[in-house]
Amino acid sequence: MSEKLADRKKQILKTALQLFATQGISATSMQEIAEYCGMSKGSLYLHFKSKEELEQSIYLYCEGMIRDSVMQVEQEHLLTPKEQLRKQIEALLSRLVELREFLQMQLRDHHGGPKQHDPQDCMREKHIHALNWFKVKLENLYGPSVEPYTMDIILFVGGMLGSYIRMMFIPGLQPNIGRMAEHLIFLIDEVVSSTVAKQSAPLISQDIWSHWIEKYMVNTDGPRHPLTVMKQMRDKLKLIELEEQDRELALESLQIMEKEFLDMQPRQAS
Repeated sequence: MSEKLADRKKQILKTALQLFATQGISATSMQEIAEYCGMSKGSLYLHFKSKEELEQSIYLYCEGMIRDSVMQVEQEHLLTPKEQLRKQIEALLSRLVELREFLQMQLRDHHGGPKQHDPQDCMREKHIHALNWFKVKLENLYGPSVEPYTMDIILFVGGMLGSYIRMMFIPGLQPNIGRMAEHLIFLIDEVVSSTVAKQSAPLISQDIWSHWIEKYMVNTDGPRHPLTVMKQMRDKLKLIELEEQDRELALESLQIMEKEFLDMQPRQAS
């Protein structure tokens, strides 16, 4: 896709996101989106074949915003693993706050029955990949003793996050995102400590998790995020033998690529 075409699609997505957030999807026409973008309705249909395709693209756009914000924290090398997880939770909640009006409007629009924006198998695999990412995160943070209980702890964290998110949708509430993230980390520490100490049988065993992985994850490695690849390249450069000048040049090139990638990321329409 050419840079000009990509910029045009990005403009359409940002404009549609803003209109959907203020009016709702059902009340916003393709004609109105085209007018706000300064193009004809026919030109708009060259980029998106239908309103349904545009709506699905916006959900992917929002998903990308959230995912990239979380993965960007992986590049902050001076953070401890626990600080990194806290900051990633904060990044997730902050993005959801930015998208709050849009998500609230979608819930109203689809109150009678939400639309399925992604094939069920694809959604399930994305969910399993996300669970696996967090499972590895917890095991790296707390060590081998937590491994039998990681899925139980993930259920707890998912429930707490869901409660936080629902609380953020309360009209007029201005949530303290940093405090919420810190509190969740505190609760995770407490749950891990008590669960490992009790040594009771886990609710979701490793065998059950292995069965889910085998059944629902087509690619057990999962697609690597570009920022993750760049981090791995940077770590590798620090280990291999190179002239210091060449190493600095390579690291500088990676830094430029990271900046260019992040500059391309969508921002909440204001």
